[in-house]
Amino acid sequence: MRARLSIAGLALALAGGGSDSDGAPAGFATDQRIVYSDGLHNENTEMIRLHGRILLAFRGGEVGQVGSARARIKVFESRDRGRTFALLSEVNASNLAGDRDIRDPKLLAMDGKLFLYAISRLPSVHYRDLGGQAWTVRAESADGGHTWTPPVRTYQDVDASGRETSWAFWRYTQRPYTQAGKHRRTLFATGYQDGDVAVGLFASDDGITWEKRSTIIASYNDVPSETELQFFGHNHDTAVALVRLDNQDILADGQTAICTSHDPFTTWECGRRIGQRLDGPTWILRRAHGRARSFVFARKHLPCTFKRTAIYELRGDLTDPAAPIEVCEIQELESSGDTAYTSLAPLSRHRSLLAWYSSPVDQELPWFQGISSPSEIWLADVDFGRTPARCVHPPPERGCEPPALPEEPRAFDVSGAHLLTLAPVIWPAKTLSFRADAQVHGTSLELSLQPLDAGTKLPVGAPWTATAAISADGRFTADFGTRQVPAAAYPLLNDPFLTVNEFVLTGVTTSSDGFCGSVAGYAQVFGTAPSDRTRLEGSTFGAARIIGDALPSPVTACPLP
Repeated sequence: MRARLSIAGLALALAGGGSDSDGAPAGFATDQRIVYSDGLHNENTEMIRLHGRILLAFRGGEVGQVGSARARIKVFESRDRGRTFALLSEVNASNLAGDRDIRDPKLLAMDGKLFLYAISRLPSVHYRDLGGQAWTVRAESADGGHTWTPPVRTYQDVDASGRETSWAFWRYTQRPYTQAGKHRRTLFATGYQDGDVAVGLFASDDGITWEKRSTIIASYNDVPSETELQFFGHNHDTAVALVRLDNQDILADGQTAICTSHDPFTTWECGRRIGQRLDGPTWILRRAHGRARSFVFARKHLPCTFKRTAIYELRGDLTDPAAPIEVCEIQELESSGDTAYTSLAPLSRHRSLLAWYSSPVDQELPWFQGISSPSEIWLADVDFGRTPARCVHPPPERGCEPPALPEEPRAFDVSGAHLLTLAPVIWPAKTLSFRADAQVHGTSLELSLQPLDAGTKLPVGAPWTATAAISADGRFTADFGTRQVPAAAYPLLNDPFLTVNEFVLTGVTTSSDGFCGSVAGYAQVFGTAPSDRTRLEGSTFGAARIIGDALPSPVTACPLP
């Protein structure tokens, strides 16, 4: 018996799941509801309309975003315009060597075939996709998605030195055009290279055999990856690509590059940038009266590594490299934590069904925690006929503000040994522990922080030392400079190259037995590039006196007022 999902019933799972976000234009994206939830991490949505049916695909079967052979692409079918869905089929990578993961499905109907493309990587964590050995794989269905051929690698590339390069295809876009009086159609795809160092353009006449046409952008520091693609002009001879750039730091806003090219699409101009990094995007073109309007459904970045799914309109001539582009934020959707990777399926001339995924919206999870937590698949109804005329610009980028320090009447003598616990902004529950030896000499505070093994709480690595002035009300700012973080002290990253830089503790003594405050600086994963670091602002710490042999209960922040 096939599992059938009732959207209306599941929508009751979360309070507020069926209402519009505050400030949203009336009637643009409505009836937000959960369509699938099973306690696992579900992500990466894709939809296609096939005559009277809508297929919804997404990655499921895993407890988090980290890849493993447990992952599979779930394909659901709706025959009632998205009101209910039934599980139709599943596709996994079990036939591929190496216990490979599968993710980022894309559905395409071409020449009477239904293709399911996906990205497959080796299991484990791959920073910047390094070591993932990405394959773009293809499965085919001859019965509308009920059954699929086992996925096979659809593109393989060897560079001039004989080294194989790994490309993950992201967006598939057909280009209809006329050549020598004949109507033709070529399928193009954008793909990004392992290491997130380059984005390429690939072409196929049949969806099976591919050739690399050009490099759209190549830059280590820009960290280019997921790229949307559209064609413009009477003969669709101008290509525009929107390229995700993680080019500020790992969890900062980043940017999007606007790249343009002309037939035969062998060279690209990528000089324009917009100040929003559009992750997991879907770019929809709406053409009417000789005018094209561009809507992008993507991840939005908030301070302190919080995320949302949002809807944007890009106004201006995207085909002209000299034309300014205005970014308008239309609506923020119900979402939190790990979210976005959107998709749409048309319902009528002006209406579409929108899908995305999100961590539970009744929690405000940092993104890094969200990728290891359950997530659900959401739907909403989009009415493009209700697009607002007024442009509301996204709010300016803001840093993560530290919490205010408590007001204390005097400085306390905190000399002695303490357990100092640091709660990183990326995942406050995954703490970093130190033995903090403090010595107060009049208006001077000497601190020695000995990193502790996360499991045994035994010393690991060299101590960090700093001397700071302490004010009459117990406030201090201790600058530790650049320090190595032992991998055993923070196994969540397990990074032998991890350092903290410009590392500053700003705090206050709250009693003779403790002190607390906030953290500034940045963590460098490796190298020196800004794109390989993440800011520490928003992290907090607390210190509790050690009495006897047993460690005290950890304190991670100042007490609330």
